[in-house]
Amino acid sequence: MKRALTSVPAIAATLIALLALLAYVAQHARPSTEAVRLRNALLWDKTVPMASLDWTPAAPPADYLVDPPVRNPAFDRVAAELRLAELGSDWERALVIARHLLDNPRKGNAAQDDLAGTYRQILQGGGYCADYTTTFIAIARSAGMFVREWAFSFDGYGGHGHAFVELYDAQAKRWRFIDAFNNFYVIDAASREPLSAAELRAVLRGDGRQIAIVKPAPGRLGFRNELDLYEYYRQGADQWYLWWGNAVLRYDESFAVQTLGRLSRTLEQLGAIALGVHPRIHAVESDTNQGLRQRMASLKGKLLLAFAGGAALALLLLGQLVLRRRGARKG
Repeated sequence: MKRALTSVPAIAATLIALLALLAYVAQHARPSTEAVRLRNALLWDKTVPMASLDWTPAAPPADYLVDPPVRNPAFDRVAAELRLAELGSDWERALVIARHLLDNPRKGNAAQDDLAGTYRQILQGGGYCADYTTTFIAIARSAGMFVREWAFSFDGYGGHGHAFVELYDAQAKRWRFIDAFNNFYVIDAASREPLSAAELRAVLRGDGRQIAIVKPAPGRLGFRNELDLYEYYRQGADQWYLWWGNAVLRYDESFAVQTLGRLSRTLEQLGAIALGVHPRIHAVESDTNQGLRQRMASLKGKLLLAFAGGAALALLLLGQLVLRRRGARKG
């Protein structure tokens, strides 16, 4: 039995099965938007009603990833240069951060770098929406603010979508939405108060509130006009999710993330998921997205099964090779 298990045909069969499994997963990771869907499936955690996400930084959920209270000299310098501590409210600070990130015309290329490198690229006009959100969070953190990251998709929680932030205005004691990448926030037309993410989503889903779009920085919106921008958000209103953590420094400073990031972005994110430093996903429930949410939960189960099978095959292959080598030595 042992000889049959360590025979060349048996080892070849194990290797072929392992490669076939890897090829199957790789096939479903193309194009890049599908790779994002697989990543999101691995991070799929809970589906929750929007109202349950109205907690405050004073009492965040115990499993929400928050950076430890350590300083980051690079972003502390940015906060000091922007003189954020001299401003009277978190909302004023948020607008200054948004204007700062929008100082240069956008080139539109993804940063794919660490936090410091991403910040430098944004100042040069680069960066995608997720690059803006993580950089915004890092600067805001140095200013003592609490900011969380939202996202939505158009393709069933895949890579075709957008990300934005929501800050907690401690002075007003309320959440406020802002999209620094597209240079806008939304106010109630009557009260002139900036809306929260929940309030904006309610508007997008037709609650009848009259709103106005405001640009925090001079220059154009991320779209040709306000109507296109509103329609873009409206189309994604049924696939919102909250990243369950804003610990951008913990992620950036992880040794595994730094090491694997030099090899590939995919390996970096897989390593972060395995180590638990990548925030999970809490998807917002609605009466019309149940099917999409069920498909993501099913995809997560299939991926975990595939990874378990791959790990088992890899261990089997390693054992076969070790036993065969020992047998060869004895012979």
